[in-house]
Amino acid sequence: MATFSSNPRSREVLPGILQVALPLPFDLGSINVYLVRLTEGYLLVDCGMDTDACFESLRMAIADAGATWEDIRQILLTHVHPDHMGLAPRLLKLTGAKLLLHAHDAEYLTELARSEQYRQWASDVLRRSGVAANLIARIDFGAQEIHKSFQLLEPDIVLAGGERIASAGGELEVLWTPGHSPGHVCLYDRERHVLFSGDQILETISPNIGWHPERDPLAEYLQSLAELAQLDIDLILPSHGAPFSGHRDWIRRTIEHHEQRCARILTVLGEGPQTAAALVDQVWDRPLEPFHYRFAVFEILAHLEYLERQGKVARRESGAVETWGPG
Repeated sequence: MATFSSNPRSREVLPGILQVALPLPFDLGSINVYLVRLTEGYLLVDCGMDTDACFESLRMAIADAGATWEDIRQILLTHVHPDHMGLAPRLLKLTGAKLLLHAHDAEYLTELARSEQYRQWASDVLRRSGVAANLIARIDFGAQEIHKSFQLLEPDIVLAGGERIASAGGELEVLWTPGHSPGHVCLYDRERHVLFSGDQILETISPNIGWHPERDPLAEYLQSLAELAQLDIDLILPSHGAPFSGHRDWIRRTIEHHEQRCARILTVLGEGPQTAAALVDQVWDRPLEPFHYRFAVFEILAHLEYLERQGKVARRESGAVETWGPG
């Protein structure tokens, strides 16, 4: 196999692991995907968004690494958000690779791929949360383009956590880390103490933890962080930003962040019943664009679900709108 090249958008972060930064058309700026040498061929961790810019950047990185599309034998998606899985349908056709995806995110993608039904469901949730009709319309308009990325995929290998992948540099263990999405996974190199963290741990960002029906995403996320804190990790390879270390300190600060958010919600509800939309306006200290406002409402709902299951808050139906108060 050829030696990995020095493409300015890609670098070999460890022997046999190439980090490739692909451009994104929104605030995050770029997403890191990883080309990992296997005993034969390569594993691609995440795919990037379904844009020509992402595809061309990935094509150049693979060519500069001395590889071809056919050399990619496996594609693993850490989760099914559009910046991670958007190019998957095109790449699966080009490479003939096997697709690895967690069972819960395969199920979640089935819902997302029913675009009109899912967008109607999301609009109903926003309406019940007290979001104004004109803002719901703006959020839905923006979602139409994003939902084009959600194409139904059938994984060749359905993950549950605990699976092992034999890379050229050592064994990679699949860790199920739900919260950011129901089936989010990380990869852990136990010998080299390296974690491919997906969106689970990002150095300068607190990942969005959005509400999902019949789940407690915040509890799941905090539990998965507690489990990661038990591991020896010297290097984190994230989906956004540069590699970094210090996972236990990051986990401690992130848990404190969510504790403070819960405390703020309880303080506001102590002053009187509130809708989730009203809580967004009191928890965030800046105006939010529709794209980010939708995430904020679902994050508030995830915190309310977490607090409700602890008996600290209770929901009340008020006509077509749901309000929340102390439990």
